[in-house]
Amino acid sequence: MKRVGIFLFIFCVSILHAWMSEDDVGTCGAQFLKIGIGAKPMGMSGAYSGFSDVSSLYWNPAGIASIETKQALIQHTQWFEDTNIEFLGAVFPGAKKVLGLSATYLKIDNFEERISDTTEPISKFDAKDMAIGVSCARKGTSLDWGITIKAIKSKIYDESSNLVIAGDLGVLKRAQVLGLPGRFALVLKDFGTKIKFNTQKDPLPSVIKLGLALDVSDEMLLGIDLNLPRDNKTNVNIGLEYQLPVSGVKFPLRIGWKSLNDFDTISGFSAGFGLGFSTLDFDFAWVPYGDFSDTYRFSLTGRF
Repeated sequence: MKRVGIFLFIFCVSILHAWMSEDDVGTCGAQFLKIGIGAKPMGMSGAYSGFSDVSSLYWNPAGIASIETKQALIQHTQWFEDTNIEFLGAVFPGAKKVLGLSATYLKIDNFEERISDTTEPISKFDAKDMAIGVSCARKGTSLDWGITIKAIKSKIYDESSNLVIAGDLGVLKRAQVLGLPGRFALVLKDFGTKIKFNTQKDPLPSVIKLGLALDVSDEMLLGIDLNLPRDNKTNVNIGLEYQLPVSGVKFPLRIGWKSLNDFDTISGFSAGFGLGFSTLDFDFAWVPYGDFSDTYRFSLTGRF
């Protein structure tokens, strides 16, 4: 029976990936959905689908199933030039299920409107993207599941897109890996209706994620994600977290690497750190993008 399950799993993933191709680079809309959320996950280069905390609202909705107290996450991302990204998420554990709410907002200021090669632009305008999600997850004996339904809307200048409905579906399987506590993850992310501006319709940047999270020791965590995106080549993210032995406060250091390096970054590396107290965590991540500049994430996580 186990062999049949493994075969069906491989077959389903193969079928889903068959329509994904790196030849489709640049053909998907709502690209802001690909920008990772949470300073902790991004310090580990986004190798986070197998972990469980409030930032799982973005990475894998099954990750919120094991949360036992109310949690909230606020994040600010300083992106390229005049681009800022804000995220707010909250998780509410119940008797049998865990519910979550999330909102992502991106704004780019000072686009210049020109119709010819002039010194001064005709005007300046903004572009905005927003996604609001509702999540539900349930914890099992060894298998957790979760789902997110989200509404997506974009606006450029005075033109708005249609209202897009999309979803994420994820599972987490707890297991021993090489004698260590671990979690296997499968996530189907950003599958939904097409986004439309005027007559132009584009699919969402859907991705299938296969992940592994390992508790290497009490101080060290290892995350590995294999990503099968609709609009790019298959790629891998690897991340490490190490808790420094500091008394009275948690002081984790993080580093990550990704094989997809479209921006010619410093070998695809990212890094970050955190400060953790009894009910509040502060996290910071540095993610370089080569000539485009460095990007920074700051997040606060509260437990209530």
